[in-house]
Amino acid sequence: MATKKKELLEQEAPVTETVMSEGETLLADTAQPESLPADAGDGLDLNELLGQMDQTLEDTSAEDMAEDPLPELTEEEMFGNTPSETDDQSAAPTDMPEDSDVQPPDVYEDNACDSIGFAVWAEIPFISVFKPGEDAHAHCRREMTELIIQNYNHPSIMFWGISNEILIGGISQELVERHHDLQKLCKELDPTRSTTIAHVSHTPTDGPMHHITDLESYNHYFGWYGGKIEDNGPWLDKFHAEHPDICLGVSEYGCEGIINWHSSTPQCKDYTEEYQAVYHEYMAQAFEDRPWIWASHVWNMFDFGCAARNEGGVAGRNNKGLVTIDRKTRKDSFYLYQAYWTKDPMVHINGRRYAQRAGETTEVKVYSNQDCVTLYLNGKEVGTQQAHRVFHFTVALAEGFNTLLAVAGSAKDSITLEKVEKEPVCYTLPEFNERQEGVANWFKQMGSLDLESPMEFPEGYYTIKDSMAELAKNEEAFAIVAKAVKLVTNFDLKPGQGMWSMMSGMSPEHMSGMISTDLLGDKFLPSLNAQLIKIKK
Repeated sequence: MATKKKELLEQEAPVTETVMSEGETLLADTAQPESLPADAGDGLDLNELLGQMDQTLEDTSAEDMAEDPLPELTEEEMFGNTPSETDDQSAAPTDMPEDSDVQPPDVYEDNACDSIGFAVWAEIPFISVFKPGEDAHAHCRREMTELIIQNYNHPSIMFWGISNEILIGGISQELVERHHDLQKLCKELDPTRSTTIAHVSHTPTDGPMHHITDLESYNHYFGWYGGKIEDNGPWLDKFHAEHPDICLGVSEYGCEGIINWHSSTPQCKDYTEEYQAVYHEYMAQAFEDRPWIWASHVWNMFDFGCAARNEGGVAGRNNKGLVTIDRKTRKDSFYLYQAYWTKDPMVHINGRRYAQRAGETTEVKVYSNQDCVTLYLNGKEVGTQQAHRVFHFTVALAEGFNTLLAVAGSAKDSITLEKVEKEPVCYTLPEFNERQEGVANWFKQMGSLDLESPMEFPEGYYTIKDSMAELAKNEEAFAIVAKAVKLVTNFDLKPGQGMWSMMSGMSPEHMSGMISTDLLGDKFLPSLNAQLIKIKK
């Protein structure tokens, strides 16, 4: 389930209105709606189908819930604790991991979305790798049928999603046909709502996966997993020019930002709060400049638990959120969207956790929805700027502690920065420097290998065209590939662990089309292949 709620970002404090009036209970109406065709879904009678589902569904029926009403939904249950400016973080479990996308029905969540006014995209967990065969497809059909029947009466649900990044595992004629069948099923069960799909980034812009659903979206991470931040806008423009008849959206985009890491020269994969802010500055403006994008979905509102991950010096967590996992600290990128979306005057000075600065001058970045911002340093005016959402000031800090005040109309914000001779080493993620050293060592190990000639793929030897599962059969070959994957993605590749089930069928060549090798350059793939072809199967 994906939601987009601009109004939440419009408030400096969390939502405070009462969601449910006193005495109300949260009841999920699972009865058949009058407008739902009785013979929808392959000729099945829905009353009969609902009766069959009652035996297996975990959700409580409307009658049972009426006898044992659910408690009222509080704001704390919906949103967590009140956000405040603190760096204290916990490892409490939260949303379902990005890498599984299994998002089960939740009566609290659905009713909260209805009450608050979220626009919801609800999908089945048909994701990443297609499983052929009639049994697998029957399972998908059942899941889609249950999803629609259970949630038909929720006004917040506006879109049914039929799959998510399904081409990670490759494409086949059967896969395409199954998608057409799911589309037909959705329209039989609910002709009133639009259908959509979340394409993985490398899905061809021309091909049979298009024109199946009413709407389409791509999960793009240019500037994090592949390419550069600046690739996003031109890609969207090119697709729109070639396919003006496709209603295009962006169903996932984002990058990791951890509030412990900071830099005056942020780079991709340094995991700094500053790089995340730069990334979202580009993306927010890109979407504002392209009103034909039907929807954009930031991944993610909050950091969340994910056992398969170990990135940025943090194990078991995805750090792409605009807010920390404990809901207590709003990252700078959160306030960027507040500047773009809120109507009430606001201003925010970035970098309050990047509190110790070295150098003659430092950049102070300010977000505001006002056209004019004035910055003061220790009570003296630094300057006034006119800009759109993002304001850049160059400031010469005094020795010791400095107070900065930004004023934009009736809105004000202040932070304290300390000028130091040398910035703390703890601002830099150790493994970022180690990774750069690893890249240099990777190519040193190539020695006299010829990386200029076309790649060869001799029969009987390992190559970049072999799957990870095949490479794992040879300890030497797999060690080389695992090291390469670590350098490029920062993922630890181990059979049977983490995301192995998704990646085992991929080849290094296939993976290179999905992730960025900018750090290693265009000789990376040839260098990997040159090592593998020396190992006999």
